[in-house]
Amino acid sequence: MTKLFYKYLKLTPVFILIQILVLNQILFFGYMNPFLYIILILSLPIGTSKWFLLLYSFVIGFIIDIFSTSLGFHSTACVLIAFIKPYISKITIPQNILGYMDEINMWKIGVKPYVLYSLIIILIHHALLFIIENASFNIHVLQKIIFSTIMTLIILLIVQLANKKT
Repeated sequence: MTKLFYKYLKLTPVFILIQILVLNQILFFGYMNPFLYIILILSLPIGTSKWFLLLYSFVIGFIIDIFSTSLGFHSTACVLIAFIKPYISKITIPQNILGYMDEINMWKIGVKPYVLYSLIIILIHHALLFIIENASFNIHVLQKIIFSTIMTLIILLIVQLANKKT
């Protein structure tokens, strides 16, 4: 666990800086805004303690909120996905594939389960984020949710492909 803790300690600032300095500055086609930092929450092991998962997610979301001038939106969405992550993983990830402290990635659980697991969590994150950001739900918000979810999933899969361990 200590080795994993240090890995995430090093990765967190990198992903947050990429999100803040690059991805937050780009709005693809007016609808797509990918959120790479979600991978940090998604890939934490199933055995991660709930208090750590919730606190870690809140801190990531809060830092993104500070630099996005949207206090509360990202932290709320991150805490929600941290809360539901154990339940989604039980439904989507085949049992006995992962060890208790194995990171969740495409290469350990398979492409289909990983895509389904990620898609559900990303969709929930984006839906909550964009609905509270716009304080309404309409076709424009729905388009933003769908296109941003697809774009985030594509970027997430590219990162997974880049981190393939042979």
